[in-house]
Amino acid sequence: MILELLEHNLFASILVGILFVCAVALCISYFRLLKVKPSKQSLDSTDQQPISVVIATRNEHEQLRQNLPFFLDQNYANFEVVIVIDDSDKDLVYIINEFEKLYPNLKVVSFEWSTNFFVSHKFAESVGIKSATYDRILLSEIITRPASPDWILHMSKTLSGNKKIVLGYHTLASKTSLFNAFVRFDTFSYALRFLRAAISGQAFTADNRNLAFDRSLFYETKDSIARYYNVNTGDEDMFVNKAATADNTTIEIHANAFVKGQETVSFSEWFSKKIRHRILIREFKTINRLGLAIHDWFMALFYMISLTVLGCLFLPETSIFNVPIEFLMVAGGIVLLKFLIQWIVFKHMMGRFYERGFLLLIPVFDLMKLTILPALILIGLFTKRITWR
Repeated sequence: MILELLEHNLFASILVGILFVCAVALCISYFRLLKVKPSKQSLDSTDQQPISVVIATRNEHEQLRQNLPFFLDQNYANFEVVIVIDDSDKDLVYIINEFEKLYPNLKVVSFEWSTNFFVSHKFAESVGIKSATYDRILLSEIITRPASPDWILHMSKTLSGNKKIVLGYHTLASKTSLFNAFVRFDTFSYALRFLRAAISGQAFTADNRNLAFDRSLFYETKDSIARYYNVNTGDEDMFVNKAATADNTTIEIHANAFVKGQETVSFSEWFSKKIRHRILIREFKTINRLGLAIHDWFMALFYMISLTVLGCLFLPETSIFNVPIEFLMVAGGIVLLKFLIQWIVFKHMMGRFYERGFLLLIPVFDLMKLTILPALILIGLFTKRITWR
């Protein structure tokens, strides 16, 4: 019976075949995410090599007051916090001066950003890295705060031996809004992809809110990333993309090594960030761009066919495809099985990363991301330069 259906319904056969291939490919990618798990390496609090935390900030007065103490009050013997500020912002300078009186390990680097050619977060971070006392660097942002007083201890102990780059995890504070859940899912799902790639020896990007590296490696790679200065964002992304190898890169995802974003993200802020991300993807290695594109194509095809099947099931009299019910049932089973596997894997991974509040909405959020993706790609193609706030 199945062979007869295949012979007489070529379109339906192709439709279900593509759906099956897409579902299998996506499920394989979900199962591969399970490799992302905390290290079993013991935490040795006696071996504390000096490290510099580098933060660049501009027009973030309240975040500075609230979050800077979390960076300065760490259970670590030998560290400094290098904060780069715009000295034309007198309120920011005043706040920093108050902190300097209380914390001897706070190092302030200031210049008038508006007079500098590179008015960007990238340049400010580069200044902070150059000004740091120590060669071991830990990047973050003032809109976040460490999840625990042992944040530096966990990130630093992983940055040892032949490991010169350590990718950490950044989570967004949970709030009671649908858009907050969407942004947290987007952040979480993308983090899983670049963390999984890192442990597979194919690291392609990082989150500069939680990234540790050896400064000597950064400067070794500086010449190869200097030509990306026309893209005024993502120096650390290009650094990881060009410098990371299977031997020198690892991840640190212990819960005490997380940083938590405290800000409320608007749609325009999130959209601008995604545009910057699309600009950076153009500069990634070919294999990285190809991997990201293939995943997006599999996802797009899966949802296009799924919605077609849904339309055929509920509006059979208006369907232009005349797909037999047997094929629709098979296709429906493939769709449900894919979602079930995705939910099981993501439920497990959300527990591992202490995320909550968006599990059942994942199919909806996936579809929302796919709907916005074409606009992001088009805008990214025609956008040459984006400056920082």
